[in-house]
Amino acid sequence: MAAFDPEFNRRPETYVRQRSWPRTVIFLVLAILAAVILVYVLVNFADLREDAAQQTGSTRRTVGRRLGTLVAPLFLALVVIALLIAAARWGRVWKLVRSGNPLRRRHYSSAAGGRAVYDSLLRAFQTHDPAFFTPLPPQPSHTNVEIEFWTSKEDRLGLATLVLYEGKNNKERTFSEPVVFEGADYDALEAALKRGLTEASAPR
Repeated sequence: MAAFDPEFNRRPETYVRQRSWPRTVIFLVLAILAAVILVYVLVNFADLREDAAQQTGSTRRTVGRRLGTLVAPLFLALVVIALLIAAARWGRVWKLVRSGNPLRRRHYSSAAGGRAVYDSLLRAFQTHDPAFFTPLPPQPSHTNVEIEFWTSKEDRLGLATLVLYEGKNNKERTFSEPVVFEGADYDALEAALKRGLTEASAPR
């Protein structure tokens, strides 16, 4: 789940979350493959256990093979369940209502510093010039500002978004207005994203 998802949800006139069938199919195919392997292991479980018991070599290796055989069905079942959950949850993408084209999250990072850093980054994003916000601040262990960049290649459009966490246990959230990059601004953002936003961009 992306940090900015709740704010996108509050803007149904601009952003809509819809199923991506190519992505969903990939997860389902992987789930089917894992299920086929699981069925094979269960059908041949006795033979696999016997084969593992007859293995020779170091104690560590033989014990590992036997434990692996015992754990394999449970592990494969968990993989199948995880892939089905992924198909349901991550098989959906954000799209632009005006064009129907998908938005792709290109970057996620976080920073410390609270509202001061949030306000500073938002002002920098609003210049539409990566030279004013790259390199992004380093990511410490304790953070309270989340940064995401989204793009739609087909629309030549980019979005910079921020989420600020405040209050007790950081439960109070402030969402920025999505800062839109179009035309030459989008090209500059795309170039910065390809460099990873970890090095300074030259002023335009």
